[in-house]
Amino acid sequence: MWHQKLLDLSAEVANAETDEVFWNACCRALGEAGITGFGFGMIPYATDARFSSFSKAGFFKHTYCREWASALGEGSLPDNDSTIEMVIDGVPEIFWHDASLLDGASSSQLAQTELENDLGMRFGATLALGANSMGQAISGVGLWVGDVVSDDDFDTYWQEHGERLRQICQILDAGIRGPHAGSLVALTPREQDCLSYIAIGLRPAEICWHLAISEKTLEKHIMTAKSKLGAKTRDHAVAKALVLNLIQP
Repeated sequence: MWHQKLLDLSAEVANAETDEVFWNACCRALGEAGITGFGFGMIPYATDARFSSFSKAGFFKHTYCREWASALGEGSLPDNDSTIEMVIDGVPEIFWHDASLLDGASSSQLAQTELENDLGMRFGATLALGANSMGQAISGVGLWVGDVVSDDDFDTYWQEHGERLRQICQILDAGIRGPHAGSLVALTPREQDCLSYIAIGLRPAEICWHLAISEKTLEKHIMTAKSKLGAKTRDHAVAKALVLNLIQP
């Protein structure tokens, strides 16, 4: 039965005309498979993550409970997640109730784990989804299963639903790597235009002429794009936009 639902989901996302329709279809599919909430993240460059915080280097979107986001702070949600570095290193599946995850954990990671346990977020799995052909744009997803109350219950649940969840998450990942990159980073068409012209080497005056805008307006578009992309410079913004498939110069 669930195989047919996967086929239906694939057809639905293939025909999704907007990022919101695509995202909602994936949310519904995961919910029907027993997922209480999930978080999808992508880090364009692993080296960037090692020099900076995960929240500054990458992008994260979630459907976890409001209390979790409020307690951790929206701007730094992934920073103390002990599974993220494991995803970067290519560990395929990490189960949240595995006690060994806390071996060598920092005080901040321990505090976040305690908070999540208090919110009922004890059982779940983090999956490494993949990277592009250059080993960039590393992605992963955390799946919270809120309706199980013991290790045995979770193991039984995962044996029944694990393969289905892996395939749904691959559909989600493929969509965000493809036509629905805006689900993760919503650049405006004009911001995309500006970065695309920078990527092919046009000077500011040439970009302004092509787009019929002033240099002040150009700088405003670049500044907002940099902010959305968590970029330090315009070249950094272009690099991130390229690897995330947000622009195609």
